[in-house]
Amino acid sequence: VVRQGIRQHLHDLKRVQPMANDVSERLDLLVRLDQRFAFGHGGRSALVLEAVERGVVEELKEFGIEDFSIPRVASRAEISSSSLYRRWANKAALIAFAGGRTAQQGIPFPDCGSLRDDLVRVLVEVAATFSNSSSRAMIALAFSSNDSPEIQQTQAAFWAQRVAQQRPMFERAIARGEIDAQVDTGALIERVVGPMYFRYFVMRQPLDPRFMEDLVDSVLQAPPKRRA
Repeated sequence: VVRQGIRQHLHDLKRVQPMANDVSERLDLLVRLDQRFAFGHGGRSALVLEAVERGVVEELKEFGIEDFSIPRVASRAEISSSSLYRRWANKAALIAFAGGRTAQQGIPFPDCGSLRDDLVRVLVEVAATFSNSSSRAMIALAFSSNDSPEIQQTQAAFWAQRVAQQRPMFERAIARGEIDAQVDTGALIERVVGPMYFRYFVMRQPLDPRFMEDLVDSVLQAPPKRRA
């Protein structure tokens, strides 16, 4: 697939000169070809997205969000800046993409056959991320108390992605009759996951399986309802 993409890319580049009559038209066509090649060819597309995610995490670790640079991320990922700007209009969107992807890989919302088992598995994965440097960088961003507009925008985009990623888990639970459609799933996740962060980062206590299971059971005994 990649070889076919390269051949097509080179073929299209040869067509740029006769197709474009002025410099701006040629440049625009080259940018569009570059974007298609970077993100539109199966296996290469997956590799590029992985490289972008890795570049974002490295950039955040080194420079933080205030001095975050999309051109430097492009350099780290070995693609053009124009390709990144075409897909992600600003750094908030790019960081949210990488954060959501990192979180989904580190803390997936699984299908274990029951909502209780799904939530316990989520907590096990949450605990595992606390010792992962890449995940900790995203955790720090997600829970930052900084009031700058760019951080707030990034946080909002990141959490919107996480809400979308968790939705299928709750839809399955509703279909199985484990919870009803009036349950506030956002509040439920807060009540399940929030104590994990408090216990680990504030109380400095270990996160053992019994604690996680008891936490899930206590929340599911009286799941929060949506406010009218």
